[in-house]
Amino acid sequence: MKVYCPYCKKEVEYKIEKRDIKMFRGVEINSYENVAICKECNEDLYINEIENKNTQRIYEIYRKKANIIKPQDIIKLREKYDLSQRELTSILGLGKMTINRYERGGVPTKSQSDYIKLLINNENEFMNKVKEAYEKNNISKKTYNKIVSYNEENDVSKDDIQELYRKYINSKLNRRPDIYNGYKIFDLEKVENIISYIASKVSNFTITSINKYLWFIDMLSFKERGVSITGLTYQNQQFGPTIMEQKYNEISLLDEKYTRNEYEDETGTKTYITSNNNYDLSKLNKKEIEIIDKIIKRLKNKNVNEISNMSHEEDGWKKTKKYEKISFEYASDLKIIK
Repeated sequence: MKVYCPYCKKEVEYKIEKRDIKMFRGVEINSYENVAICKECNEDLYINEIENKNTQRIYEIYRKKANIIKPQDIIKLREKYDLSQRELTSILGLGKMTINRYERGGVPTKSQSDYIKLLINNENEFMNKVKEAYEKNNISKKTYNKIVSYNEENDVSKDDIQELYRKYINSKLNRRPDIYNGYKIFDLEKVENIISYIASKVSNFTITSINKYLWFIDMLSFKERGVSITGLTYQNQQFGPTIMEQKYNEISLLDEKYTRNEYEDETGTKTYITSNNNYDLSKLNKKEIEIIDKIIKRLKNKNVNEISNMSHEEDGWKKTKKYEKISFEYASDLKIIK
């Protein structure tokens, strides 16, 4: 594989050199990093995928060694009180994008980590910060009332809500096998595990990407085996094939196998799916897993707009009228995998 070398000013082959990392932020971690080296000039090269893996490896060890808060702990605090990143940031008195960065995997300082942990573990301390933020006009009255009126005892249990989601999804998406679901009975358990598996392999897996990944997987399965994998029915929508009646939204709210996280940045709010890494592929056969891996390999480095544009090149989307069901007969001309 070749990459651009800014020193040689051309595409070059590279080799990987393993370098020891003894300390990180004053903590002994005894890890390593992989460094790409240009085979022609022997200079270090920056390759995003390699550097991301280095960072993830070092951060994971450092978190354990220094007992640093995890992204999921912060997300759970927001979810508990139904707070946006902006609202929680205002309550904690941190920088504008701090919570966004931490939820994306950034590592807080030890003092900030301990501070956030204290507020998570001590509801009275958290409520004091909420009151203080309100008195300083850092949060609105609506946000303040939302938090103080929270009463966990009166909430429907999380398990009850999840069960209701599953019953609702099954009632809407279960239908007799035909050309519109790839002659397959809808299998929600398979869908959940496939989504979790994809999310474990794809760093930018968004809620809307669910539609395209699953559609391409099912279409490729129908092309190669004459039957889909999930039994989902898809329809033509403006930005590409979409699970019927946009039920991908309810599917994304199931949280046994994956978590739905909303992040705010300068361009607005984005919703990503993060794997809980407890997916079970035992219900899938070897051929089905091969098909899923083919689509992951083809799409994992594409952003959501690029994937949408790729779906627009397929006959299944082009030849189906808007909002109508997409027939699996178009699988024979699938272009994504030549």
